[in-house]
Parts: sequence; structure tokens; C-alpha cells
Amino acid sequence: MSNRMMLAGMSESTARMLRGAVADLTVDAGYLQDWTYLEQACQQARPDIVAIYLGSRPGQIIGLARRTQAMFPDTSFIAIADEAPPTLVEQLSGTGIVDLVLVPECPDDMRRAVKALENREPTISLDGEIIAIMGAKGGVGTTQVAANVCAELAARHTDRRVVLVDLHVYLGDAAVGLDIAPKPSVLWFVHRGAVADTRTWIEAPPKHSSGFQLLGLDGNVATTDPITAEQVVFLLDKLRSNYHYVIVDCGSEITEVSLTACSSATQRLIVLTDEIAARTGARRRVDALKAMDLGPPVARAVLNRATNFSEDDRRELERDIQMPLIGLVSNAWLEMQKSLEKGAVLRQTAPRAQVTQDFGTLVNAIAGREQDAERRKRTFFNFFR
Repeated sequence: MSNRMMLAGMSESTARMLRGAVADLTVDAGYLQDWTYLEQACQQARPDIVAIYLGSRPGQIIGLARRTQAMFPDTSFIAIADEAPPTLVEQLSGTGIVDLVLVPECPDDMRRAVKALENREPTISLDGEIIAIMGAKGGVGTTQVAANVCAELAARHTDRRVVLVDLHVYLGDAAVGLDIAPKPSVLWFVHRGAVADTRTWIEAPPKHSSGFQLLGLDGNVATTDPITAEQVVFLLDKLRSNYHYVIVDCGSEITEVSLTACSSATQRLIVLTDEIAARTGARRRVDALKAMDLGPPVARAVLNRATNFSEDDRRELERDIQMPLIGLVSNAWLEMQKSLEKGAVLRQTAPRAQVTQDFGTLVNAIAGREQDAERRKRTFFNFFR
């Protein structure tokens, strides 16, 4: 089936010329003379390809194309220009634009670009589970919980891909704790992932010795461009289509990045310890998530460093934090410290410890939610057979 192509930002005569060049390769998805309405046009037409003329304001148009591509990651963008000076090529590097067509070299150059898109390797898209993990406050062990959940999932699903994503943008230290060089980093995929092929998404994130992969933070993140909500949505959508489990360490701050990650997730966990400040922080995060009109349950809690916790304590905690408690993780400072010193996870350094068993029980509860959803889906389809 031919790709649906939209032309934008050019004169009608140029549009007719380019359309004619690929009339046998594409289906007409519309012509947009005013490129400032690109997002709305893509929302309505849903083109497979957008060919946009850069004109005299390439920087603004490239920025718009980048934002639009983040919103519609299945759309490929081709830039059209009268010439290709080094400064323009440098501007295009790292954007969501996959090719550059030169008008003086058309129609051949336009046909080359469209055929190159058609010849890209077909990809098998997954529908992975995104589990966002947020701390009720700093210091409750969110990153340790996220890493050990990943390790448990990787161990029991050796045929599935599991990735840990550090989105605690300015304070994240998952790569440090796991002793992994985070290259490429999560920020590389945020800013350049639109032009990365499927193989890069799957194979480039470094792998921990316990079996899961990591997108960590690298360098001075304070000097990088801010991450937008649209970029977070794009990142997680791409990861979900390439990984069976995407575990997101959101950190403890309530920010646009952490809330967007939670809104994109299929499950949301809030990690807390049994102290007043953590309970208060958990309630505040639940309130923030409820304001986003997320379906129930908005989130579930993981009590970390638990000691002598009874059923009465459990009921009292759930009333206090206004969400169900999905799991208890034992207080095991020595085991945790040993794993940190080795850049390892508990399955590697303390395989028979109670705290390691606790993570197994926690992942059973997480997987149980997934299995319930699959069971309901099967029941629905069986009803109509």
C-alpha cells in the first residue's frame, strides 16, 4: 500500500511538481500552504509522510516539525530546500527529519527519498507494559526498587526485553548504582530517537549483567535542552513498541516529566517508607495523579524497608495514603548496600534473602494485573464468538 503524503509550506507550483514526481509512489494526503497549522493538519489527515519546505526560516520550521513528529511518531518528515549548506545539514542533525530533498535535483531526488522510506526494514511493533515508579519523597529507595523489579522481570521472562528508564532528569543515578556507562543516554533517545532505526532502539541501550537494559543519564544534564511532555510521550511510545516491559524511574519530584510518564503508564507505583513525611508525600502524589483523570486505580503503593508490619498496620496505611498497598519490601540495609557496592541487584548478591523474595512477590502482583487484563480481553472476545 502506498504511503499517504502531505506537502507543506511551499507554493502551489512547487507542490504540483513534487506531487507529480511521486504520484505513482504515494497517495495524496493534502496540501498545506501555511506551515504554522502543521500540527492540526497532521491530527486531521494522519499522513505517513510530510514533505515540508524549509524556505527562509528553516530553524522555526525544523522546530515545528520536531514537535509535530513527537506527537505523531509514526509520521516520517522529509525536508525540502533549494540548497544544502553545512549549517542547514547541522541543524537537521538529531531532529525527527529523516531525509533532505533538494528542489533543483527533483523529481529524481524526491523519488529517491520516498523509495528510501519504502525500503526501510518492516518492524514488528509490541504493545509493552509501562510501569512508572515514583517516590513519595527523596530517599525512599525508588531507584533500588525499580532496578530490582527489572531484574526479577528479566529473570522470569528471558525471552522478553526489559528496559529501565531513568527519568529523574536532574538527579537520576541509576547508571551509577548499576555501574553501567549510560551511552547512549536517555537524553540521546529523547532528542535524536526520531531518526534512530529499530535496531538502535533495541540494541543500543547497554545491558546489565542481570538481563535488563538501561537508559540512564550521562554528563551535565543541566546544560541540555529541557524535556517536554511531548518528548516523554514519544520516548515511551517508542520503547513500548520495542520492549515487553518498560520500567520508568520517575524520581520523587512532581514535575511535567514525571506526571507525563505516569499518564503514559499502564501501571503506576508509589514507593514510600513507614514515616509521616513519606505518607504525606504519597497522598500529595496521589492527589496530583487524580487531577489528571487517570483510570482507577490511580496508583498503588510499595512499602520499602518494612519491619513488623501487621494486617492492621496495612489497613491503616492504605486509609492514610488513599491507595492500595501492592507489596512490602523488607528492611535489609546490609543486602542493599552489598548490591550497590558491586553494581548488582539482589538476585545476584542475595538470591535467597527475604528481601529478594519480597521483590518476587511484588512482581507477581504486578504481573497479576497484566494477566487480569489479558483474561478480561479473552473473555470479551470469547463472548462474541
